[in-house]
Formats: sequence, C-alpha cells, structure tokens
Amino acid sequence: MAYKISDKAKKHSTKCSNNFTCLNNDTWDTCSIERNLQGAFLVIKAKSNKSDCPYWFSYADSYYCNCPARREIYQRYNI
Repeated sequence: MAYKISDKAKKHSTKCSNNFTCLNNDTWDTCSIERNLQGAFLVIKAKSNKSDCPYWFSYADSYYCNCPARREIYQRYNI
C-alpha cells in the first residue's frame, strides 16, 4: 500500500536519507509505534538499530522518532 502525506510533512522531512521509503513500506517492524508523546515524538518499539535514520534517537531505555513524515503516517493511518 502506498501512503499519502501532505506536502508540508514532506517539506519538513528534509533530513530523510531513506528517500521516503516509509510511504511504500508495508512492514513497520523497525519503526512500529508504541505510543505518541504529546504529538511531538513517537515512541518506537525498536527491533534493530535505526542509527542510519536522522530522525531516530534513543534516550534512557526508550527509542524515539521525530520524523514529520512518519508522524503524519501514524496520525492518518494509525500505524
């Protein structure tokens, strides 16, 4: 399935080094969302090191994503 996001979300995802593969990816195993923190960060159920993604980071024992594109996919499609 191809996911759609707004031009604004794409424009704000300027650091994406993966060429927006999330828009055509049906396997969310490495970026599965555990919960949303106040609409600003997504807490990820990390299964592998996503250090190649500039929006992925860890703090304490949790993993986070602050990618505008991924956040909009989560909000629109609840995945």
